[in-house]
Amino acid sequence: MSDPIGSFSGLSSGVQWRDMVDQIMAIESRRRLTPLQDRRTLSQARLDAWDKFQGLVTKFRDAARGLRDSSAFASFRVSGGTSASSGRTLVTATAGAGANPGTHSVEVLGLARANKLSGNIVASASSSLGISGEFAVNGQKVTVAAADTLAQVRDKINALNAGANATGVTASILTTGSTQHRLILTADQTGARGIELVDDSAGTLQTLGVTDGTRSLYIGSSGGAETHHVSSATAAVATMLGVSWPPPSTIEIGGRTITVDLTVDSLSAIAARIAAAGGNASVVSETQQGKTTHRLVTSDTVSASTVDGQRTLEVLGFVRSGRGSVTQVVESENTYTDAGGANAAAATLLSDLRVSGNALGLVAGDTIAIQGKRGDGSAVSLSLTIGASDTMQTLVNRINDATSGFGAGTRPATASLAAGRIVLTDGTSGDSQLALSLTATRAADGSVVNLGRQLTSTVGRQREVSTGADAIARVDGVVVQRNSNTFSDAIAGVTLSLQQAEVGTTTTLTLDRDVPAIAQRLKDVATAYNELLKFRTEQQKEQSPLRNNATLRGSLSSLTGQLLSDVTGLTGSFKRAGLAGLALQADGTLSLDQNTLQAGLINNFGDLVTLFTTGATSDNGALSYFTSTAKSKPGSYAVDITQASTVAAHTGTGFSGTYVDDGTADTLTITDASSGISGNISLANGDTIDAIVTKLNTLFTTSRMSLQASKSGNELVLTGTRYGSNASFTVAYTAGGTDGTAQLGFAAATYAGLDVAGTIGGLAATGSGQVLTGASGGVTEGLSLNYTGTTTGAVGTVNFTLGVSGMLTNAAEAIVDPNGGIEVQRDALDASMRELQTRADTVQQSLDRRRQQLVKQFVEMERAISRIQAQGTSLSSFITSLQPARS
Repeated sequence: MSDPIGSFSGLSSGVQWRDMVDQIMAIESRRRLTPLQDRRTLSQARLDAWDKFQGLVTKFRDAARGLRDSSAFASFRVSGGTSASSGRTLVTATAGAGANPGTHSVEVLGLARANKLSGNIVASASSSLGISGEFAVNGQKVTVAAADTLAQVRDKINALNAGANATGVTASILTTGSTQHRLILTADQTGARGIELVDDSAGTLQTLGVTDGTRSLYIGSSGGAETHHVSSATAAVATMLGVSWPPPSTIEIGGRTITVDLTVDSLSAIAARIAAAGGNASVVSETQQGKTTHRLVTSDTVSASTVDGQRTLEVLGFVRSGRGSVTQVVESENTYTDAGGANAAAATLLSDLRVSGNALGLVAGDTIAIQGKRGDGSAVSLSLTIGASDTMQTLVNRINDATSGFGAGTRPATASLAAGRIVLTDGTSGDSQLALSLTATRAADGSVVNLGRQLTSTVGRQREVSTGADAIARVDGVVVQRNSNTFSDAIAGVTLSLQQAEVGTTTTLTLDRDVPAIAQRLKDVATAYNELLKFRTEQQKEQSPLRNNATLRGSLSSLTGQLLSDVTGLTGSFKRAGLAGLALQADGTLSLDQNTLQAGLINNFGDLVTLFTTGATSDNGALSYFTSTAKSKPGSYAVDITQASTVAAHTGTGFSGTYVDDGTADTLTITDASSGISGNISLANGDTIDAIVTKLNTLFTTSRMSLQASKSGNELVLTGTRYGSNASFTVAYTAGGTDGTAQLGFAAATYAGLDVAGTIGGLAATGSGQVLTGASGGVTEGLSLNYTGTTTGAVGTVNFTLGVSGMLTNAAEAIVDPNGGIEVQRDALDASMRELQTRADTVQQSLDRRRQQLVKQFVEMERAISRIQAQGTSLSSFITSLQPARS
C-alpha cells in the first residue's frame, strides 16, 4: 500500500518540488510545443484571411455578373399620369427592357371590372333547396341534388375553381338578414368575358335566380356573334363543356344549314364547315393570366329552327340566358273587399272597405296617413282626408302623387290595385328600400285604424351586380382594349396600370433613363473592387497573415488588368470600362464618373450596353445568342449547319378514312417524351378520320401533351410541338377483339425529331433541339447559339464579346475556382495545420510523460526522506530511553 505522505509536495523534504516541476515543464513547453502552436495559429489566421478574401472576390464577381445582360441598363423613371383638371392619378407605369426614353399620351376611357352575379334570396343557407339539375360555370359542370343547401351549392362551385382547369369563378353567400341569404358568383379576373354560364334544359340556374329565363344572341366586342371560350380549338366541344349536350342537330348561320355534332366537332371543324358552305366564321384565340382560350366568331346571322338546334346554340354560347335585374314589389298583407264581399276595385268606396268580412268603418273626414320610402331610401309622408265619394282609385292616385307621393323624386314608384290588394312597384330594378305603410285616423274620436301591413312580395336585386368589362385606353392616339387594368403590350417595354377613368382628359407619361439606378449597379462593382483593394493594403502591414503573398498580388492584378484592357471584338465608341466612366484612380481605387456615364447613356446607349454586357450579334435573323460559359472565348465565328432541327412528325399511309372493326374497340396509346405523359383513345368501328383526329386532340389538350393531330386527305398526321430528338412520341396499340389497327397505316413505333447539327468557327459543336453548343477543348467551348432556320450550309457569322462584365466575372471565377489559387493556398494551409497538430499532439504526449517521470521521482524522494526521518525519530527515542532517569 502506497504512502500518501509522499504525494504532498515538500511535506517531508520542505522543498516545493511541484512548483519546480511546473517551471521545468513550462520551459520544455516553450522550447518544444509553443513554436508548433504559433505556426498553427499563423496558418489559421492565413486560412481565415483567405476565406475573407474569397468572400470579397465572390461579392465582386456577383456585382460584375449583374451587368452581364442588357436588363441591368433597362431602368427607367416614369413621371406623369395625373389629370391636370381633377388632380387624380389616372395611370401609373413602370418601364424595363425594351423601353425607350420619350413621352406618351394616355386617355383612360374605362376600367376593367370583374363580373359578379347574384341569385335568389332564400330564408336559410343550410336548408335543402329542393332543386335538382345541372349547369356549367366557365366550362365546368355543377350538379345540384334536391337535398343540397345553398351552402353546398356554393361549395360545389368552389371545388371546381382549382387545378389546371380552374373555372376562375368564386362562389360566396351574402347574408343581409337572418332570413336573407343569396348566392354570389364573382369572376376571379376582370374583363368582358366575365362568367360564362350554360343552364340545363330544366332551367336550374333560372330556379336559383341567377338567370331570368330569357334567351338572346350574344354579340361580343367584335360586333359579331360569339361562342363561349373553350380550352382547345381542335378538341371536341362536348369534352370541354360542363353540361349534357344535345344530339347531332342543325343550326342556321347566315341562312345556311350547318350540321353540328358536339361529341365530335371542334370549334375549328365547325368554323371550317361554315366557311365551306360560304359563310363567315373564324376561331379567335386569346391569352389571360397565361391561359389560352378559343372562341368561334361569325358576322353572319345565327339561328335554329329545332329544339335540339336551339339547345346546341345555347351550349356553344351563341345564345345565352338573360341576367336582368329584379324589381321590388310591395303589396298589402290584406285583401280589401267591398260591401258585397268582392275584391275591392278602383271604384270601391273607401267607406265600404272591409277586411276579412269586417268593415273598416271609414267615413268622410277620416284621414289616411301614407308613409314609407322610395327605392333610393328617400322618405315619403303625406295624407288623404277621405271625402264621401273617394274610392280606392282616389287612394292609389294619392299614393302616386307626383309632388310629395311615391311618384315624386329621382326614383319614383307606382301603386296599382290588383285582386283587392294595393301593389307598389319600384320604377327602377335592382336593390331597393321601397316600403309602404297605411294607417287611418278617425275624425270622430282620434282612434287609429291599421289598414294592414305592407309586405315585400318581391325583393328587388340585381342579378348582374357588376358587368364584366375590359379596360379601354387611348394610347398615343390608338384605342387599346385589354381584359385587365394592366397593359403590358401597348408601349414596348412599358407596363401601364390604369387607375381611374376620365374621358376627355389626356395625360402625358414621360420615360427617362434612371441614371442613378444604372449608376448604382456600376458603383456596386467599384465598391466591391475597392473592398478587395482595402483588404490587400491591410495585408501589407507588419504581422499580417498574407503579407507579401504572391497569390494575393496576382489575384488583384488579374482583376486590375481586365479593367485596363479593351474588350475584344468591339467596334463602337466604347472599348474599355474607363471610357464609360468606370475608371481606376491615381490611388488605385475604382470610381464611377456619373456625368460620363450619363452622357454615354444619352448619346451612345447601344455601344455602352454592348461594352458591359456579354452577348453576340448575328447577320442572320434565324441565328441568335443563347448563352456562354467562362471557357467561351470572344471572337467572330462562322456557323455552318449540317442539319436543321425538326419536330417529331409522322403521316400514316393507306387509311380509307373510316375505321372498320368488330364490336370491341381497339386502343391507341400515345406517350409524349417531352412531358412524360401517356394517354389513349378508343378506335371504334365507324370512326372517321375527323373523329380520330378530334379524339387525339382532346387527349392532347386535357393531358397537356406537346402534340397535335391533323389529317392529310384521309391520313392521320401526328406532329410534336417541341424540337429535337428528346421531344419524341411513341405509338402503341391494344386490340379489343379483332385487331384492326393496321388499317391506320401508322406503325407502332417511336418517332423523334432531329437536333440541330453543325460547327461554330469551324470547331465541333453539339446540338440539342434548336440549340448548338461549342464542344469542349476549343475557343467556342460552351458558346450556345439558337438556330430556328431550316436551311443548311454556311448560315451566318456571330460576333461574340464578353463585355466588361464577362471579363471581370471570368477573372473572379478563376480566383475562386475550386482548382484556383485560393483553393491551392487553402489546401496547403489545411495540410500544414493537420501536420502541425499531429506534431503538437506528439510533443504534448512527450511532455506529459516527462511530467509524470519528474513527479514520480520527487514522490520517491519524499518517501525516502520520510522514512529516514521516521528512522531518526525512532533512534532518538531509543537513545533517550537508554539514559538513566535523574533523581
